[in-house]
Amino acid sequence: MPTPHILPTSSLSRLQVACSLLIFLALASAHFLAPAFSQTRYSLTALLHCTREESIMKAFQLMTEGPAESSLRQIVSKPVRVVFKDMRILNKSLKNYDALSWMSNQGEQVIFVNEKHRQAPPEALAALIAHEAMHDDAQNSLNEEIESWRFEATVWMALKAKNPELAKLAEGAHPLVDRENRLEKELKAGTLEAFVRSSPGYKGLPETSPGFGERKAMR
Repeated sequence: MPTPHILPTSSLSRLQVACSLLIFLALASAHFLAPAFSQTRYSLTALLHCTREESIMKAFQLMTEGPAESSLRQIVSKPVRVVFKDMRILNKSLKNYDALSWMSNQGEQVIFVNEKHRQAPPEALAALIAHEAMHDDAQNSLNEEIESWRFEATVWMALKAKNPELAKLAEGAHPLVDRENRLEKELKAGTLEAFVRSSPGYKGLPETSPGFGERKAMR
């Protein structure tokens, strides 16, 4: 039988301190964010089941009203986990993906947001998360992607209208904002569908996917 590995006392102390610090930070974050959700239908407890990331919680706060509310309702009802991730850890080919919705064999949905967007404005994160929340099963299609990108652009435009400062951000300041502005441009020009269909990542996707029509009708 292998000898159990026992941490030295000094290591245990450091581990205890680290755990205590993490608990403190989580409680501090919850205390800071609680008032923001007190006037909404969403409890802080329910949202903490979905994420422990403060910037994502701020995005959730923005999603409690307006077009993104339907996505937040879906995220909380399952619940869905939303986390930042170095996409290279998932697969080297995913390193430039802004986000990815993953479904486990047990039906658990996890939305991975690229770590590089951690400092993005919460409005941009909210739009991106609203898109990914629509991919709530293992089957995808061109129609689902087109509608998801259109919804993302719609959420971005609504939130951007509420915060005019976003329009003043220089191109390149936040890659995710650049993405959202591009989608806004494509949507207004009527070229968003062609933009999505031309993506190499969607090559080979079927035109439609089961269940998507019902979810679209609920929005």
